[in-house]
Amino acid sequence: MEFKFKENIESFMKILAKNALINNVRVFFVGGCVRDIFLGVPTKDVDFLVQGNALDFVNFFKDEVSVVSVHDDFATVKVLYKDIVFDIASSRVEHYPYSGCLPCVDEVGCDINIDVKRRDFTVNSIYVEFFMENDNLKFRLFDFVDGINDINNKTLRVLHNKSYVDDPTRILRGLDFKYRFGFKFSENDLSLIKKYLLCVDYEYLSIDRAYSVLRKLFLSDKRDDIFREIIEKKYYKIFTPINLVVNFDIIKSILNVFSLNTDEISEFYISIVKNLEVKKFEFKTKVQMIKFFSRLDRAFLAYYFYKTSDENVNLYYKIKDIKLNITGNDLFLLNYPKGKLIGEILNNLYEKKLSNLSGFSTKNDELNWVKNNFPLL
Repeated sequence: MEFKFKENIESFMKILAKNALINNVRVFFVGGCVRDIFLGVPTKDVDFLVQGNALDFVNFFKDEVSVVSVHDDFATVKVLYKDIVFDIASSRVEHYPYSGCLPCVDEVGCDINIDVKRRDFTVNSIYVEFFMENDNLKFRLFDFVDGINDINNKTLRVLHNKSYVDDPTRILRGLDFKYRFGFKFSENDLSLIKKYLLCVDYEYLSIDRAYSVLRKLFLSDKRDDIFREIIEKKYYKIFTPINLVVNFDIIKSILNVFSLNTDEISEFYISIVKNLEVKKFEFKTKVQMIKFFSRLDRAFLAYYFYKTSDENVNLYYKIKDIKLNITGNDLFLLNYPKGKLIGEILNNLYEKKLSNLSGFSTKNDELNWVKNNFPLL
């Protein structure tokens, strides 16, 4: 079987393969890159695996690469080679002490037919060994879990029935594959997901990791469909036991009015999933309202409006760009003394202009108002 890679990647693979041969080690590429090759779509990264300890293996060719980072707990390492950062993992045995927590490594250097048991979906569990033969790369494929067949059938299937309990973010990653590649959960997986969502254990959930996966999902161009499915299928139960009631029509209207960018929409959707508590603010003046709302990012302001329907938000967007034509220096030149008085005058003038824009269309209009309402003695 043949695989084609860009020149720099192939050059790095030859370094791995030559050192593997010399040191009696086996090296593979595995996971999403193999899946993408079989799907015929561009792959962003090539993830490498050593049947052994990756940290020890990298020492054999450390003069040819730069070590970027080392993760001792999982025996993984990132190296830089010709401006490309590559991940090299160790084959390992893992277990999850509690639902949703990070896994614990029990053994490093196991055979790949054991390493496969720690992976998420069969479609991401295909290994391709590469080795040197007559100065050329050769490849050998290992598919222990019928992953190629599942790729062909566009089916998402976990490797054991406790998989979603161990790592509930696999539900979210499955959604990613569904909307990116047209995959679908198997019937058994749908049953396992439904069962898990009925009795989620939140105590040890790695919540930051879970939200990181969710944030990535909402950056997709399919974010609206993904968000709707998360709500309708109650996948949000990964994060909260509360039953969320979501008005999609209001959300659509808010997105149209607020013109949020991709990052802001992602944060807006995450706020809804988090079900953040907000209370309606009370403002004594328009100036106070503008100063307060201007300190909030647009995604949170959209969420605040979604939760409170506060019409002050609409007013804020109508008047937030109104500015005074005069400054404190203009008042100082008219012999108003520096200090609190000038601030008080400008604040009162600004409030007045916010309520009557047409009455203050020029700088002279503002100066005349000041003279009439704050006459110099």
